[in-house]
Amino acid sequence: MLTELRLSDFRNYHQADFLPSPGLNLIFGANGSGKTSLLEAIYFIGSGGRSFRGGRLSRLVRDGAPAATLFAVIDQPSGKQDRLGVRRALSGIESLKLNGQTPSALSDVATLLPVLALHPQSVDLIFGASSIRRRFLDWGMFHVEHSFLAAWKEANALLKQRNALLRTGQASQRELRYWDQKLAASSATIEGLRRPYLARLKAEWRKILEKLSPDLKVNLELHTGLRPGEDYLQALIRTEEEDRRRGFTHAGFHRADVRITKDGVVARDRVSRGQAKILSYALVLSQLPMISEANKVCTLLVDDLGSELDQTHRDTLLRFLTIGNHQTLITAVDADHLGRATVENSGAAARMFHVEHGRIQRISNDS
Repeated sequence: MLTELRLSDFRNYHQADFLPSPGLNLIFGANGSGKTSLLEAIYFIGSGGRSFRGGRLSRLVRDGAPAATLFAVIDQPSGKQDRLGVRRALSGIESLKLNGQTPSALSDVATLLPVLALHPQSVDLIFGASSIRRRFLDWGMFHVEHSFLAAWKEANALLKQRNALLRTGQASQRELRYWDQKLAASSATIEGLRRPYLARLKAEWRKILEKLSPDLKVNLELHTGLRPGEDYLQALIRTEEEDRRRGFTHAGFHRADVRITKDGVVARDRVSRGQAKILSYALVLSQLPMISEANKVCTLLVDDLGSELDQTHRDTLLRFLTIGNHQTLITAVDADHLGRATVENSGAAARMFHVEHGRIQRISNDS
């Protein structure tokens, strides 16, 4: 879990230090004060250089500064403490240090701080492209299923080789079939890992939905893009002509989708934005117990909780956020957006912070 974060020239922060509680952290401040940027900094350093806000990453650097610098101290369940620093210039990441050394791979960094975010754009899990849901599924597998990363790297390498061959426009059928067989086998391996994980995720998701919105009946399943009775090799052969014409591979592990349906219809065509928010929040929360079972502590970032949820759903959701073996950071404009009961009964391990113009002030003490 995160125990310390230092920000330099990140978004609207010139210099700031943040010392969160291992449990619940409530962060208040006016719109534009820097609350979301604080969560974004944690997400950036925990995800190996990504943002949940979208847009150009060059905007992470404060106006007029040459680069943004983040430094984090992360406590592991084993008792080990890791120190992670990253310098992000306008053109990209200039420096990445783990315990004073340059890590050999970004995956070495991403495994240190499992971080999930609930934010207004989380509804993209329902309304957005399949790649968003596939990335969400694979994130959980990366942290929980030890064999997944190696299988995923192998499949991606094979996919790049096949695509490179297609782009030459001169691939013989013999050459292509060689890569077809390898990619088909690798895709089947990944599907074999994804299916049991998704089944566990689905069970947790339904438990949470039963509490959040019991009348919202939906289903979730892995959609591979294969035709009934078809395997990956047959699909690659079937799509070969189109692959050659367009220069990339249309069948395989990289085309999977986590299909969410309501009454047999894709959910995005049947649910309101408010319902989509409940579905997507429940989906994110369903990852938490699985991360915990893997002997890891997840840092959960919740931005603008009061947006688009009525008080009943907000209170129910807050009860989920304040229990369990995870670190939670929640932003809101003021205490009324969270509900007074949550603020007053948040427990001894909770800390409260006020953010204003890129300055972070602790306004409560845990004991």
